[in-house]
Amino acid sequence: MAELHARLARLSPTIERLMSIGGTPGLALGVVCLDKPVYYANYGFRDVDRQLPVTQDTIFPVCSLAKAVTSAAMGLLVDGKKATWDSLIRNVLPAFQSTSPMLQENTTLGDILSHRTGMGWADNLILGTDGDVLLPGNDLIKFVNQLPLQCPFRAEFGYNNLHYELAGRVIEHLSGQSYADFVQDRLFKPLGMDRTVVSTPSADLDPITINYNALDDATPAPIKFLGMGDNGYGGPSGGLRSTVEDLAKFYSAFLQGIDSQFEDGGPSSGTSILKQLPQIMSAKIAIDQPSKHESAYAFGWARVQLPGRMGQIGLNPGLLPDGMPLVGKGTSQLVIYHQGSLPGSLALAALLPELNSAVIVLTNSLALNDVADWVGQLVIEELINVTSNLKNDFVSLAEKAVAKNLEWYPFVVEDLKKGQKSDTQPRPLEQYVGTYWDKQHIFKIEVVHDSGTLYWLIQGLENEKFTLEHYHDNVFTWLRPRNELSKRGRWVGWDQEAIFWKVEFGVSDDESVNSLTWAHDSGVPAVTYIKV
Repeated sequence: MAELHARLARLSPTIERLMSIGGTPGLALGVVCLDKPVYYANYGFRDVDRQLPVTQDTIFPVCSLAKAVTSAAMGLLVDGKKATWDSLIRNVLPAFQSTSPMLQENTTLGDILSHRTGMGWADNLILGTDGDVLLPGNDLIKFVNQLPLQCPFRAEFGYNNLHYELAGRVIEHLSGQSYADFVQDRLFKPLGMDRTVVSTPSADLDPITINYNALDDATPAPIKFLGMGDNGYGGPSGGLRSTVEDLAKFYSAFLQGIDSQFEDGGPSSGTSILKQLPQIMSAKIAIDQPSKHESAYAFGWARVQLPGRMGQIGLNPGLLPDGMPLVGKGTSQLVIYHQGSLPGSLALAALLPELNSAVIVLTNSLALNDVADWVGQLVIEELINVTSNLKNDFVSLAEKAVAKNLEWYPFVVEDLKKGQKSDTQPRPLEQYVGTYWDKQHIFKIEVVHDSGTLYWLIQGLENEKFTLEHYHDNVFTWLRPRNELSKRGRWVGWDQEAIFWKVEFGVSDDESVNSLTWAHDSGVPAVTYIKV
């Protein structure tokens, strides 16, 4: 064990270089080998201004690593005969009344946990500026019910945080507890995870990291982290906050349960508090195809048989036009992993069941590439003894990913220019002023005029106030320089194409402005908001 720890320690210069390239001020690493001391290594600062170091008990937002908590919680309810994996959502959550007949009549627990419904998505609408979560929790089901079937049902993998928000409501309905109370009582407390929560942690839990967004030069800008889980939205899909120490306990329970339940063939066997792991951890739908070896999604976990391409739940695949590297060349290991990414944080957890090992990487920045992913893959190649001539050059890959990321803003600016008409004028700006609501009266947009400038405010919030600049005809843009968006705590990236930054006002037969249309997420229909 000492020899492995020494080998892992020798990775430190590369890890620090990857942090520097991406703009990550702080990182916590944990490597679990069952029945052995956990390897911890902490890098950089949890608070740059105060020069406070990262420690292994520092609380980080770990974003979509929450999905493994949600699937594990559902496993306890299934094991307790409250439902089955094939239970229809409409039967276990009567409030689910989708306007799509296909979704309403056929969607099961297994479908939402494996991201295979094809239901519409809305992250760029829901996750706002300066920590705002813009969908009120009490409107979640109402919002989900009106989402269309966007892709063929059960035909392909379609990652969608709303699936896990829906799963959280199922857990509440079946258990009679809030999601937060259920996972605390049934998972965190039994495992001794005393520094893990599913909403913004209270100050008395310090040390808690400050969160950052990386600017164009990789300088970290401090931001307010999203209030995931605070108002009834975000906990089950991405609201987990934890430490590398607590997560080592959580993933150790997975390794113990996988070993006993798969070997014994019983979903309730073994000493692990986790149940139904043969179902939770088994492949449900293919991802990243074509692939020579297995690449699939389970319930809250992705699976890849090495050598294979990891990182499919994170940022890096979109930043490498030539594709992700093969990890683990010359070996054959199953890796079960997940990633988390939100403004202010990137995270990775990976289980290697055949080695009874787990890798945990927590960071405190939305970096210029997925630093947690690169560090995790680096550590995995060391764990499985990839020979030096077959190891990946993760520094070079990270530099390529950053270069691609920095092309985003110039590309969007140029794309907007290509589609712009010349020599058109807007109406008098006062005519656009007003409050616009979506059909369900869930989201509103206020348009105001001040000193010759037009602004819009999503949900009427001052944090969400952005300048509307005339583009052509009755179309305006709200694009700002990448650094400005990053400093305001927004997600910025290639999923926000030119159309995302355009707002088109509609005019009625009597020539009055009566609507506003905005395409809030790539691949879903634009939404029209009616002026009231």
